[in-house]
Amino acid sequence: MFDDAVARLAIGDLVARYCDAVARADAARFAACWAPDARWTGPGLDRSGAETITATWAKIRARFRVAIQAIQSGTVHVDGNGHHATGTWWIRETLQQTDGTVRHTVGRYDDEYVYGEGGWQFAARAFTPVPAAT
Repeated sequence: MFDDAVARLAIGDLVARYCDAVARADAARFAACWAPDARWTGPGLDRSGAETITATWAKIRARFRVAIQAIQSGTVHVDGNGHHATGTWWIRETLQQTDGTVRHTVGRYDDEYVYGEGGWQFAARAFTPVPAAT
């Protein structure tokens, strides 16, 4: 069993590594954030499996010169055995498309995490934009 505080800190690091991979367009770092059988959902998006998730993300990310996700706040709840957790993170995102168009989004990630060989990874990640803030 893991200490909850240590697990929450490690999961916060996972979320930060995800945002860093997005900003750097680093597919290898992005892929390392996902459990092999993970699921990624959002508006118009429903993918399963780390390889499929990463391939889809790479195609999406290629449409942007800049993609910055700034974490606003988040919470994590670690289950009793210390190998699963859930969390919610609020983000602000700035995207600049390859044609120069810029858009800003505010949204929420609802996550499930699993601890395995790769440390803490996303088992599921669902993004919901906040309509009034987009």
